[in-house]
Amino acid sequence: MLLDDLPTPAFIVDRHAFQQNCNAARAAATKNGIPRLRPHVKTHKTIEGCIIQAGIDSDGEESLADVIGFVVSTLPELSMVVKLGCEYKRKPFLDIIFGVPICKSKLLTIQSMLHELTSTTHGEGCIHVLVDNPQQVNFLEEFARSNASHENDTQRWSVFLKLDTGYHRAGIPPSEAGVELATKIINSAHLVLKGLYTHCGHSYNIQESKAMKETTNQDHSMILGFLNSLSSHLESNNVNHDVSSILSSLSISVGSTPSMFLHDNALQIPNIELHPGNYVFYDRQQLWTGACSSEESIAAFVLARVIGHYNDEHRNAIMVDAGATALTKETAPQGGMCSVLGRPDLECYRMSQEITMIRSKNENGVKPFPFPEFPLGSTLLLIPNHSCLAAACFEEYHVVDGKANPVSIRSEVLETWKPVKWW
Repeated sequence: MLLDDLPTPAFIVDRHAFQQNCNAARAAATKNGIPRLRPHVKTHKTIEGCIIQAGIDSDGEESLADVIGFVVSTLPELSMVVKLGCEYKRKPFLDIIFGVPICKSKLLTIQSMLHELTSTTHGEGCIHVLVDNPQQVNFLEEFARSNASHENDTQRWSVFLKLDTGYHRAGIPPSEAGVELATKIINSAHLVLKGLYTHCGHSYNIQESKAMKETTNQDHSMILGFLNSLSSHLESNNVNHDVSSILSSLSISVGSTPSMFLHDNALQIPNIELHPGNYVFYDRQQLWTGACSSEESIAAFVLARVIGHYNDEHRNAIMVDAGATALTKETAPQGGMCSVLGRPDLECYRMSQEITMIRSKNENGVKPFPFPEFPLGSTLLLIPNHSCLAAACFEEYHVVDGKANPVSIRSEVLETWKPVKWW
């Protein structure tokens, strides 16, 4: 079956571009002195995507960063990676960060998945939770105590402390409050501080490489400053722990897709790892930031069909059958609702629930639309503004391979991937 034969709208994945993007991320990390990659699965949410991200076939290649684990955002994503861990019984499927701040209602499910993973792998697996508030420490401790099978049974949650280094979404500031929370975790009988986690989400609004580099440098500098403050605090308070051993063993998880190629380890942060997510698909946002250099690296599209011709003075446009329920109304810095693959002369200027309107780009008056190139019933490929959100609109992905020939409506569908859904 060809893409042109599919019902529309449909979500399309270029497996070759997906693979190339994964290899490029690993190569860039190694080149920049970051030997470890921990990919996020939230963009694709598929078993097949995880296996490609894991890079099992290229283990040991010195030019590629070692994939040491995964980040997930939902319980179905966590279950997916846990099942892969139980099947493969090897890294990177055995080391998973639940990458949103933990809430009490999810603990029982996570504990059950952790038991499934460790019992199948003879204790090798680990699920880490994200903490950025003292109350989270309290309910983790309470849960561990109430679920102990006997008095001497001490469950210990593995914790990454989420720091806010400039994005101002989740995370505790790397100030005195952050130091006190880290100390609270270290002193807990039921928690283990495994690492620090930051996210350069503000990099999505940066296009200039100099400003992007300043953002990554600030992230690393704030992490080092926090580690120094934490060390001084622990030593001055005579904490009953080997401070040097604790801090030197912490994993430092950083990054985002826009900043991925400009994170380096010039400051020699120990145990640093990179955790990009959108890089597997890319989208219009990443074309703007420069993380994605060209449309050839885009690995995700929405196939749409032309359902309307409006050749009049008011519109001079076509209508396609993919709207907000297939692409979302996520914005992009360059404007527009999405774009047409290979057609920089067109703009997707208007979107409703089930349709998008497309016209010729025109800055100096009315430019005729090339209606004969887009007959009624014909298909085209749209590049989403945000591929993570567009992908979540679909229950299956139709997979093609753009290695021999660029992806087009004449590409052959080779397989389907089914993403995990919901929360």
